[in-house]
Amino acid sequence: MKEQNDKKIESQETKKEELYSLAKKRMSEFIKTNYKDIEQIDYTNDYEVNPMGGIEINGYLNGNNKKEIWGIYDKGNDKVISFTVDATEKTECENKICQY
Repeated sequence: MKEQNDKKIESQETKKEELYSLAKKRMSEFIKTNYKDIEQIDYTNDYEVNPMGGIEINGYLNGNNKKEIWGIYDKGNDKVISFTVDATEKTECENKICQY
């Protein structure tokens, strides 16, 4: 039983890591599409998966840890549903979220 439990835990961790990788990819696409002067996006490893299947991620922009980003990626809808980005929006994305 311990072996089965260990395999189950390992499988869950692998799924979380895969979701985190997908969330980082989609968050990066979202930020680069909607904000100006984004050269680099770094993510911290303190992500959290919520019971509804979304994942909360944190990071910073252009190597400056004071330029923080935060977002929740919803896998079911394949989009960032809530976010804070310390950057200037592109003109065409000021009043709406541009497609990414």
